[in-house]
Amino acid sequence: KTILITGATAGIGEVTALELARTGATIVGVGRNPAKCVAVADRIRQETGNPQVEFLIADLSVQAQVRQVAAEFGQKYAQLDVLINNAGAVFFQRQESADGIEMTWALNHLSYFLLTHLLLDRLKASASARIINVASDAHRGGKLNFADLEGKQKYSGFGAYAQSKLANILFTY
Repeated sequence: KTILITGATAGIGEVTALELARTGATIVGVGRNPAKCVAVADRIRQETGNPQVEFLIADLSVQAQVRQVAAEFGQKYAQLDVLINNAGAVFFQRQESADGIEMTWALNHLSYFLLTHLLLDRLKASASARIINVASDAHRGGKLNFADLEGKQKYSGFGAYAQSKLANILFTY
């Protein structure tokens, strides 16, 4: 199996990459810090004995870099069996991505949406492909405010996070 995991340098993503590497799967992680990506890949290879662990470098809050990850993946791998959209963060101060999109929305939701759509044909070509979108219970407090989706009029870090996680749930459905 070939598995692509975003946000694989820490937390849930890192543990997921480690445990799936133990099964012998080819692991392709995505992270934004090149040094951290190298260190995590080396550690996973060493701990699991699985040499098939690689990282692609990207800031997934930037849509051009999401597109680049999909293109790089497509050039290197003939199949994709599992896509795990995991990258995410909470920003307590409103920030905008390089694309001018509120950072939480850009990273936590739009990256899932765009990467999935860019890789969908490759996933469909795999007989038993799966897409896993990591969310959280925070979605229960989320409300999609289409009049102020990016929190330009009123921003709350937790509110933006909850909204992005609700969007992940709805996207999954």
